[in-house]
Amino acid sequence: MQTRQPGISCLLVVAALVLASSAFGHVRISPTEAATGATERYSMRVPTERQSPTVRLEIEFPVAVSVISLEASPGWRIDQKKDTQGRITGAVWSGGSIPFAEYRDFYFEARNPAMEMKLEWKVIQIYEDGTRSEWTGPESSRAPGPVTMVKKKG
Repeated sequence: MQTRQPGISCLLVVAALVLASSAFGHVRISPTEAATGATERYSMRVPTERQSPTVRLEIEFPVAVSVISLEASPGWRIDQKKDTQGRITGAVWSGGSIPFAEYRDFYFEARNPAMEMKLEWKVIQIYEDGTRSEWTGPESSRAPGPVTMVKKKG
């Protein structure tokens, strides 16, 4: 009969949890593929992978999209950022809380550009303890920003 080393089993479980939490922790924007020129309802899924709850989100919208509206989320306040022409360029959600190991979806509507391109979203997640996760890097980085590919349909 073979005996197992309890230390090795614990290490494997811890390693699996660490890998799962790092994959879980990235902010996602859906859809990841959208049609050129279409008006799209986007969702931003924000998980909390730290012990401290998420209490603030800041998003910078890609210049190529025209944001039409931001949907209210219970318990959260939305502050829009606009340019001199009144165009929505970003938003800040605050006043709510996303506990550890939970997530929340935030929604907005935007018109996609008429040409095919990659939309790169910049999101900063701020926790109750003051730490930040900046989901603004390239796809190959440790903290990649969400990406949507805009393609012609049909």
